[in-house]
Amino acid sequence: MDINPIVLPSWLTEKSVFQQGVELVINGYAAPSATITLEIVKDPTDGRRVSKLDTEYGVILSLETTTSGKGRFEFKVPPYKASTDTYTFIFTCFSENVTIKDIRCGDVWVFLGSELLSVPICKANAPAAPMKRNVMSLIRFLTPQRNGLNDEMKDLPYEPKSYYKDVSWIKVTDTKELSLVSSSAFSFAYELAEQIHYPVGVVDLSCADSTILSWICKEATEHEVALHDLLESQGLLIDKNTYEALLDEDKERNQIAKLTTEIKENKEVMDFDLEKKGRLQELTNEDNDGSTLDFPNSGSDKKDDKKTSEPLSASAAMSLDFNLFGKETSSKKKEEVRYIKPKFRVSTMYNAKLAPLSRLTIRGMCFAPNNEEWKFSRYDLLLMGLLETLVSVFEPKEVMEDDLMPSFFVVAMHPDAVDIDEPYSVLEFNENLTAFLRRLTMPTGIVSCHDLLLPDKTKSFTLGKRLSVVALGNHFTQKMPKSCPECIGAERAGNKLILSFDNLADGLRLAENESILRGFSVCGEDRVFYPAKAKILHGVRVMVWRDDIREPTSVTYGFNPFPHEATFKNLMDLPVLPFRFDRDPAFYSPDLFFASCDNLTFVGKKTRDDEFERLKVFRTFKGNGAIDVDTMNKTEGSSSLHIKYETENSLYGFEPVLSYSSIMGPLELPRRRRISIDVFNPEQTKKKLRIEGFKGEADIKQQLTWQTLILDYEGEGNIKLDELKIYIEDSSRNGEIYIDNIIFI
Repeated sequence: MDINPIVLPSWLTEKSVFQQGVELVINGYAAPSATITLEIVKDPTDGRRVSKLDTEYGVILSLETTTSGKGRFEFKVPPYKASTDTYTFIFTCFSENVTIKDIRCGDVWVFLGSELLSVPICKANAPAAPMKRNVMSLIRFLTPQRNGLNDEMKDLPYEPKSYYKDVSWIKVTDTKELSLVSSSAFSFAYELAEQIHYPVGVVDLSCADSTILSWICKEATEHEVALHDLLESQGLLIDKNTYEALLDEDKERNQIAKLTTEIKENKEVMDFDLEKKGRLQELTNEDNDGSTLDFPNSGSDKKDDKKTSEPLSASAAMSLDFNLFGKETSSKKKEEVRYIKPKFRVSTMYNAKLAPLSRLTIRGMCFAPNNEEWKFSRYDLLLMGLLETLVSVFEPKEVMEDDLMPSFFVVAMHPDAVDIDEPYSVLEFNENLTAFLRRLTMPTGIVSCHDLLLPDKTKSFTLGKRLSVVALGNHFTQKMPKSCPECIGAERAGNKLILSFDNLADGLRLAENESILRGFSVCGEDRVFYPAKAKILHGVRVMVWRDDIREPTSVTYGFNPFPHEATFKNLMDLPVLPFRFDRDPAFYSPDLFFASCDNLTFVGKKTRDDEFERLKVFRTFKGNGAIDVDTMNKTEGSSSLHIKYETENSLYGFEPVLSYSSIMGPLELPRRRRISIDVFNPEQTKKKLRIEGFKGEADIKQQLTWQTLILDYEGEGNIKLDELKIYIEDSSRNGEIYIDNIIFI
């Protein structure tokens, strides 16, 4: 007679890792109403011979149960301690036998979410430090297809999958498969295993083209009434027929995109394919070549309508500024189905990647939001839906000891997600994310990478290392930080604010190659913030002040959409989270990146679509000049500008570049009517200083001392700068000048 095969959870394969310290539940299927046994064999990793009397090795557990009428069975394996020893699980039912070898007992972690955690090793560069072989042998990964599809699937399923097809755990010796593992997950596992000295397994689920909506199960949307109402009001709850219609629309849009590309390429070589053009016009129902179509992954047009936190009708959701919905390609399509981009479809990643992990026991989870998720109102409801989903999938659901409770770590949104039209949106999103995590009773932490602005293929490894530090702090040692450092208090002493921080990890430090603590701003009762001076006190506190504010009332750090000066860290390389001490209405300081005269470059964006890069702070616009920094001759900060120039018609002109997109000019400076500049005249010759937009000119004295020159703003109201052109008038053809400490007063 036919014997039913033994079907086990797809997360239980050779080379797998199971969670130490808690009960392991194994559900599966075999022949109905039959006896099935589980035998667990333990062998020392070093291969040494073990006495038959040694109860720690050999067959350490034998279990037997009877399957249900439908063949379902369940084994409960008692808790084991983490070790490098090898486990073998043997399942037997009638003549059917399944043996799973090379299993380890250690800690199991789950990585899910979007861009920042999904970069595979093959597209990243590991740091230069050599890897230790004994640590590499401890780490393993379960990495289903990044997009959730296997070889037999063309579309993500509408219903949850019960298992992965042809997916198994990966060791570092599986080099081809390892290259597709998340570089952040690899770095995390390696750094963690190096400290705890036992196996670490990571279930690597992250997918760049996903959002939090993708990971929430339908049951959570039904159970959480407020979440259900929110999604329903936005038209995001869809039935099976609508989902299948969306899949048909996907195919049509992909075909349109393919035809558009082919027609464009053919035009470049003077090849006109009328059949392709006709097919494209038929698909788009438009008399053009399709070049203006908004394809699913091409972004969306910005609308004027603002998002709202109030419940909305389904019709009102059409105009929401969420970038959820693509353009309709015809009026016919609009009547049939409203197109929802794939990454905004509820439960797709859950169905394809989370559901097959049911009953997997874990130590903790790491989540990274998509760059567009700041556009959601009531993100707290979505987080609740995600947590309920994760609780429904993973074990243990109930713990008797706090040490066994799974943790939840979140990666703060990167400044690259900033929308210039809503510049503070990402900062506010991260604020709300931090506030939400504080309310949870489970171990939580937030890890930021706002200081990692420049494109760098080692960035994902750095992020994984930071997550490992937080994991160590939450689960293994109180000496390690549980999260990135946050400001937790401020007290005033005269005209100074003394700030306290948590998660210090033995202290705070400046970033490499920095000698001045930057990024802080303070305000008085007028609620207008301006850059402030700051100093680390004994490695644990920070003193912040501004000379012209006698009674500071509030403080911010890195509270700039592009916080290139916020590089302050603890000794474990975790950056201090940008913050504002209160949320009262205020005017936040513009990016006066040039005012200290300490640097010739800064990290920013030329245009909104560019990547971050090192940009020039100053440039010459009249005459010729060599602009450098001098660390010896200065008034404040780490250096001053030293300019050797050649005049044109007795004038030399230079300026800070204020046209970069990330500067978000023009710069408005409330309650400021004058500009002050420190000048040093090494040649002691007669010179003058003029600044466009400011009245008159100032004589530069013929003396070997620093002098402060002040000019009045000639416009009305607040100073507003889209450029700041500074002229040196010198009758000599060549000269030099030192400039420092540009202040608006």
